[in-house]
Amino acid sequence: MSYLSLPRLVFAGQFQADVSTVNNDPEHFNTARFRSNYQMPGPGASNGWWNPNGTGSWRFRQCVVTSVVYKDGSTCSDPSLDPVIGLAVNGTDSRVEGKLVDLDSEQQMVSQIWGFSVNLGSEASGMGFRSRFAVAPFADIWVNYPPGEPDSFFCAYYQSVLEQISITGAGPSRFLQELLAENKTPDNFSIKFNVDSFDDTMSSPNFTFGRVVGSIGLHDVCEPRHFVPGRRLWAVPGQTANDAIGQIVGNVLTLDLGNSLPIAELGGARADSGSLTIALLPNDGPPQLLAEVNYQGQHWYESTAGIVSIPLSSTQLAAASNTPLGLVKNATQPLLAEAPNGQWVRADNFVFRFNPPENTSVHFYASSFGQPLANTQISLGYDPSAMQGQVTQGPVSGPQQVGTPTEALAFQTSITTGSDGRAELTLKATDPGNPRGYIDGQVYCVTYQIGSAPPPLGSVGNGALTLNALVFSGYTIPDKPDWMCDVRPIFQQYADLYPIMHKIVDLSNYASLTNKIYALKNVFKAPVSDPNYMPVTRDLSTKKRKMLLKWLESPLYMELDSVPDLHRALQQAIELEHATIPPYLTALYSIKPNANIEVAQLIRSVVMEEMLHMALVSNLFISIGGQPCFNRPKFVPVYPGSLPGGLRADLNVRLRKCSIDQLRAFMSIEQPEKTIEPVHYRARRGDPVDTSKYTIGWFYDEIKQALTELSNAGQISFGNAEKQVTEWHGTGKLFTITSLADACRAIDEIKRQGEGANARHPGDGDGELSHYYKYAEIVNGHRLVKSEHGFSYSGEKIPFDPDGVWPMMDDPNLAVYPKGSRARILQEQFASTYQALLNGLHIAFNGEPDKLGQAVGLMFSLGLAAQQLMETPSGLNDGTTAGPSFQLPFPD
Repeated sequence: MSYLSLPRLVFAGQFQADVSTVNNDPEHFNTARFRSNYQMPGPGASNGWWNPNGTGSWRFRQCVVTSVVYKDGSTCSDPSLDPVIGLAVNGTDSRVEGKLVDLDSEQQMVSQIWGFSVNLGSEASGMGFRSRFAVAPFADIWVNYPPGEPDSFFCAYYQSVLEQISITGAGPSRFLQELLAENKTPDNFSIKFNVDSFDDTMSSPNFTFGRVVGSIGLHDVCEPRHFVPGRRLWAVPGQTANDAIGQIVGNVLTLDLGNSLPIAELGGARADSGSLTIALLPNDGPPQLLAEVNYQGQHWYESTAGIVSIPLSSTQLAAASNTPLGLVKNATQPLLAEAPNGQWVRADNFVFRFNPPENTSVHFYASSFGQPLANTQISLGYDPSAMQGQVTQGPVSGPQQVGTPTEALAFQTSITTGSDGRAELTLKATDPGNPRGYIDGQVYCVTYQIGSAPPPLGSVGNGALTLNALVFSGYTIPDKPDWMCDVRPIFQQYADLYPIMHKIVDLSNYASLTNKIYALKNVFKAPVSDPNYMPVTRDLSTKKRKMLLKWLESPLYMELDSVPDLHRALQQAIELEHATIPPYLTALYSIKPNANIEVAQLIRSVVMEEMLHMALVSNLFISIGGQPCFNRPKFVPVYPGSLPGGLRADLNVRLRKCSIDQLRAFMSIEQPEKTIEPVHYRARRGDPVDTSKYTIGWFYDEIKQALTELSNAGQISFGNAEKQVTEWHGTGKLFTITSLADACRAIDEIKRQGEGANARHPGDGDGELSHYYKYAEIVNGHRLVKSEHGFSYSGEKIPFDPDGVWPMMDDPNLAVYPKGSRARILQEQFASTYQALLNGLHIAFNGEPDKLGQAVGLMFSLGLAAQQLMETPSGLNDGTTAGPSFQLPFPD
């Protein structure tokens, strides 16, 4: 029994697939090269594609029962005759909606629905049932609207079983009384629904919605869950049609054409394919016509789901037992045809995820003219061609090493069916290593067919007729996972790929995560079938999820008890200092010449000191044998975004013109520890769980403590003075670091200039205000002076004139400017100069300190390029100018 059996219910309405499209491009998984425009909408396969802020949600909308077929074959579509007609077919009303999930970014053609519920009626109606949809992938995808574009022109179906059934009641409905005969609750129902006419136009009111039409019937637990092992009619090459499934029960032939015929318009009726007739196709003669299909009748599809049933005479029934079935056009031209020998084979489940070492069984069903095919060989082989066609989804290719190493997914290359036409295959997964680098695990495709050899490579394009597997990389859970080494690389990737999460928690931000500990524990503990499961995409191995849960129990920020740990922390400190410079410079560059002079002077002084801090940390790193890195892609942060290392909860650093609001944001970056609410989690092993406050100053305190402990333990020494940079012409002191005392002095100077000498003094000890208070002076409009009760903003006025600022667009991005436009050309030049500047700094701080002058020269060039951008219209027709984006050049 299946959805084709009687009694059968038909429903129609809409579905929503609110998928995130950032992860459609495998290249976007590369956090080292990730760009902020990858989270922006873009035409086609550009930027973050058509729905970067998708939630992953899957749901039914306004679906209702349109007709029923009773056990005797009679039908009803009148609610006055059977009140089940018009009853709602909905998703859950008591938990989170389901999720639509790709197997992998390099295998997106077998996407599955997880955590979905299907409910018929409601408690108030007294009729229907509640159920859970067993996880299933779409199958037999094809283009049913050739004039359309992706993704609107696709059509596919989902077939599965409804489990955990809870009956509301049958009421006066004849259909429900038959379905629930003898007052028994069925173990499962069978459901199959077709989806098409998806709307991916962001400006449309139906954006992310499409049409769904399906049917529900009883299910026999001995039968496959995801397909009907009946008679498969294959699309004839050159015809605009797709495969169909039929079955003969008694003397009735039922043929499902719901996913087989093209449409005339999106969401519309079937296209005119001429007269279509179900027929027998003898090998030695013309088609023997059985019955015409009224496929263009009014509401035919919505009321039948494309399912056609016809009675067969005894002669026709006998002929059909060994003659191919078909669908013919205009009485002569086959549109669909069963194989001449009637044979075909399919695996029930064809999508798998493995946490190695792990095995699973695959169940195959082979038949000939709808009858089990006994003692028949099925041959299998690897075929990576399906994934190879998906490695390049955008301008830049993703990892190309798909399907290797083959030994990580082992299986018999030949199996034989039993007397019932069934065969079982064991897939054995072992650790594939990390062949794809920034994408965990490996994807595999296995093809199969009846016979002594597997299909030729590339000959099977239908994912439902192959085995598709994701084998996760092996992983050892560390004893004490920490944010910097273990957790951040995982969460940063998810923060990049799923920007919608920023509205709930910033996964790239340590402090933001620690504020959501309870919620994160809840979703990471959820079973994989739960719609709350995290990650939604089901692309994280079990061991890595366990590691994250372990970390959530004790969210350690970093280990600083070894030299490698200290090296990582100092590299992050360099990146942290650098990350503040582009926002500050952008505000500075946005001030028009001869305007807001005092404001510009204050911002410029902060920028110079941030550069000093970066140089001091670099010298410190060099002194203990490290090598500062300025030219790796991820050195440049994504704006808007968190500070490197995830410091400061809810701080979103942006590139914006100078304004009081932006200066308040700068104050937040530089905020002293004492003004921030404590976050009650451990920073390092052994720290008390009380008042750790994740500011920049706190971070430097941790580094200072580690320097002291490692130096006292004899694990580090200070030197390499000849490699350090000493040339400096701004405020503060740049000096060589050759001792622990020098190192501590450097950190103290960085902290004083950023936060102040101490909690009660706003200065840096050198006659200058700290950065926080310099920005506060501008915000308050007055100099900070000493008063009777401490300090107050009551000194000389500091005027700020908004008209003295260029109307720069917020968060400039190379991707928004048309190619060839003036703004795009200047932005590309700025990006090249910025890259050259970072390269120059890398050279200067890696053994050639005399080359710093070259980098300084590039700094002046960068300023001139930024000024040009400030004066250049953005081209967005909103009165804004371009402004610098501080992005590296886009790959060709």
